[in-house]
Amino acid sequence: MKIENIEPAPILALAILALAILVLPPAAWAGRSASPAAAAAPAPVVLKSHSVVDDTVVRLSDLFDGLDVPGQAIGRTEIARAPEPGQRVEVKARWLQAVAQAYALPWRPASRFDKVTIERASQVIEGKRIEAAAIEALAERGISGNVSVVFDSPAIRMHLPTDVPASLALANFSYNPASGRFSGQVIAPAEGRTLARTAIAGRAVEMTEIPVLVRRIEPGEVIAERDIQWIATRVDRLSRNTVASQDRLLGKSPRRPLRPGERILSADLRDPLLVTKNSIVTIRLVSSRMVLTAQGRALDQGAVNDAVRVMNTRSKQIISGTVVESGQVQVYATMMAGIGQEVRK
Repeated sequence: MKIENIEPAPILALAILALAILVLPPAAWAGRSASPAAAAAPAPVVLKSHSVVDDTVVRLSDLFDGLDVPGQAIGRTEIARAPEPGQRVEVKARWLQAVAQAYALPWRPASRFDKVTIERASQVIEGKRIEAAAIEALAERGISGNVSVVFDSPAIRMHLPTDVPASLALANFSYNPASGRFSGQVIAPAEGRTLARTAIAGRAVEMTEIPVLVRRIEPGEVIAERDIQWIATRVDRLSRNTVASQDRLLGKSPRRPLRPGERILSADLRDPLLVTKNSIVTIRLVSSRMVLTAQGRALDQGAVNDAVRVMNTRSKQIISGTVVESGQVQVYATMMAGIGQEVRK
């Protein structure tokens, strides 16, 4: 039984590790005479730089090209144990020269930097499958609804040989409702002899869906239903001010550029601007008996009910008013002097 690493092991750069996988140590080869099949190996024999093996052993043909001898099988000669599935090992020039001499191959290293990387083929069980198994185990313990899991080690994966089912099962799984934490072991394959095992631990978290934008929205634009999509997110990552309802987005305008997919806060939104700075507006003064209107230029921008300054284009008088409609600003009766040019009932 084997404990797998979370990530595939890095290349083992030390020659001593390569020597450790030998089926026959170099000392045993040194006294061997070359077989007739080996002597018949045609030249040139060329060193490979990288070799992927799909077996438990490494053969001569995994190290060298040019060993195809008619009627002979020297290339099938087993010389070492293969790395574990998904792992790799580097073998250096000194070890390779010992192999070539032991089997009378016409090859010598060109330099001490000659090497071969031997990699074992594997089936990968990704973290998503392990996550799904953990969620299923939580459901069996009554933790239902929109739940996700967060592993303490986020990049979990397992490697299996290519000739076994890529199945998995959980063992010794436990869950603490008070803390939301769980732990257990993942074994693979699910049935038969266990070839890979890894421990898991983490926390179950509640998920929810929130509305976000599908495109970049600039200030001044109005958010429509076609601009909105829903994404799943962790509840514990949302603040009280996160916009969680589509109704709070529709018809609003951003105070700053909003990027697609990002969480939106209430402070990021405002009512659409009905008056823009330097635009021509209608100034309306309403009293109990009449409505006076005049043309003005907005000195500020504003949404409905925002206070803005406007300048009467004829008298040049600057007054304050309230945005009531698109392009219309209402002022107080005390500011009537110099405004009206048109009177209507």
